Amino acid sequence: MGRTQLTKALVLLASLSLFTGCGAKSISVGSIPFPAKKPVFLTGDGKKTAGLPQSSEPIRLVFLDSPWCPQCVEAWGALVSATSTFPPGSVHIYRILFDREKIYAQEENREVAPLDGSARPGTTDFPSHAALPAVTTLTALPEPFLDQFQVGQVPVILLLDEPGLVEKRWTGYSPSMRDQLAEEVRRRMGSPPPTEK
Repeated sequence: MGRTQLTKALVLLASLSLFTGCGAKSISVGSIPFPAKKPVFLTGDGKKTAGLPQSSEPIRLVFLDSPWCPQCVEAWGALVSATSTFPPGSVHIYRILFDREKIYAQEENREVAPLDGSARPGTTDFPSHAALPAVTTLTALPEPFLDQFQVGQVPVILLLDEPGLVEKRWTGYSPSMRDQLAEEVRRRMGSPPPTEK
């Protein structure tokens, strides 16, 4: 009798661990999210890809951005401002755009039509890509991305090392974000802090 109950308990635990292993994964510090198991991005030339394009820079910053999110505009501004402190050739920025907002209604779940990125608030307030370090813009494929990754809110900024390990994660926006980003890059590059003029 005791042995049967123990066997049933072990089978139940094994089943639960199997189910917890399925589904979307959190992009947490210490994880290597990309490449994903299936394509989750659309490149500028319309190709689907599971990973971030290669870069020669040792530090990669991944910015999850949505056009309907006011904090995303502020976080992008902080990131752009921080780039002036980055040593040349040290950082590659991947801007991941979620171009559709999911509407949750009582009767149905649906996606709104893609937004026009050229009309995105805040895009003209900051330097052009030519004034930034290397920037690659990708579009997240909404369903495949959310099937594989849990993203509770945006903006999210991930700092990846060369092998793709998430070393640092920022969620939301704070006024200190620019300084935090600059400090993290400086620390990883072993650069002295910028001198005040």
